[in-house]
Amino acid sequence: MLESASPLPDSIPLNGADYFCLQLDRLMWQASGKRNVCTLVVTLAERLTLADLQRHLGQRPAYQWLCRLRLRAGLPFSLAKWVYVAKAELPTISEHHLADPDTLPDGLLSAALDIKSQAPFKIDLLQLGEAESVLVFTWHHVLMDAHGGELFIRYLGMPAAVKPPSWLAPEEPKLPLKIRGKIASDMKQFLYDTSSLPLLSLYKENLSKPQARYRVLSFTPEQTQTINGQARQLDAGFLAGAFYLAASTYAVAQIQKQRGLLDGDVLAPVPLDRRKRGAPGAILGNQVSFLFYRLPNAILEDVPAMTAELVTQMKALMRAESPQHYTIMMDFLRRMPGFFYRRLLKAPTKGLMASFFYSDTGDSLQDFTALFGQSVKNVIHYPPNMYPPGMTFIFSRCQGALQITLAYMQANLTELEAEQLLATVRGVLLGNQG
Repeated sequence: MLESASPLPDSIPLNGADYFCLQLDRLMWQASGKRNVCTLVVTLAERLTLADLQRHLGQRPAYQWLCRLRLRAGLPFSLAKWVYVAKAELPTISEHHLADPDTLPDGLLSAALDIKSQAPFKIDLLQLGEAESVLVFTWHHVLMDAHGGELFIRYLGMPAAVKPPSWLAPEEPKLPLKIRGKIASDMKQFLYDTSSLPLLSLYKENLSKPQARYRVLSFTPEQTQTINGQARQLDAGFLAGAFYLAASTYAVAQIQKQRGLLDGDVLAPVPLDRRKRGAPGAILGNQVSFLFYRLPNAILEDVPAMTAELVTQMKALMRAESPQHYTIMMDFLRRMPGFFYRRLLKAPTKGLMASFFYSDTGDSLQDFTALFGQSVKNVIHYPPNMYPPGMTFIFSRCQGALQITLAYMQANLTELEAEQLLATVRGVLLGNQG
């Protein structure tokens, strides 16, 4: 039985976080020829044929609808929006046959989706002999965040009779314009202060088309328990992300120290999911705000001190309602023409944006055990990688095991340095160094 029809709008205005992601996309394209796209790779324990995949998708009208959305920027000072184009072609599902399960075909992790003329979502199917299949889901970050992408992919793979999800988050009541303007102005000043130079970064040179690389560091469930214990010892049991970020910062600092002077503080913007805890929330639209951390140079080689400093800053930022105020600022600016918006983004740090990017997807993959009627062996997020700085850490937990995806540009980090960096992160997390 096909799913019952659910309201699928003909147009969707971009929210403030969507418009922010759109401007990042333009900056990424100008600097590196890369797009602001997210990728989720799902390994199935059994083989899924292309015909079966197409049959499942054929039972989801929402898949055809979403793939026919196109971005329309509109006139200056008007809201950009997604528009449903009924005659738009659906993306082709490419099938690949792999000899090496650890090597994905070139291009799958650096798709350049042009959302004005192409679908904002696509699927590739990879076959590993006769035993396993790998699904590569790619979507543009302007359409949905990592959690929204997970929700949509799970929805595609559920039985056809499953109740359709919530597509859009309800509009939140808006404060008076004068108050929103004051909050936006104050938040801009906070960002300028937090982003003041000098900042530590492994970014070295500006290449027009730097090569993107990815590495995945996986832990066993038993090792993950050890890591959780390390976080508790540093009083970060409920805020394990502070320990993860401290470990990542320590590893980056060690590479910089190896190169020469360890100079500058670390600036790390961290996305914060705004969905209500325990509720799935809406699929479309980025439901995120940000926390902005600055770690002083004096403690960059002291993991316990950094962890404590991050916990202290997080509590202070939450008490000051910083994420809510950043959301208000993003919403306030979404009518600003892109050229001026991008200049505003780059101004505080002269284009660097951050020391590196970091995100923790939380526990949303813990119960991801089945898709399209097949058992799921593993799920990995491959993030967009803003250049500069050209380095991103993604922490996730899948079926009880912690894993880290490192995205980096070869211009910034050699292969040997990438190995050393992840070895250092591993040692710190497991309590063997730092």
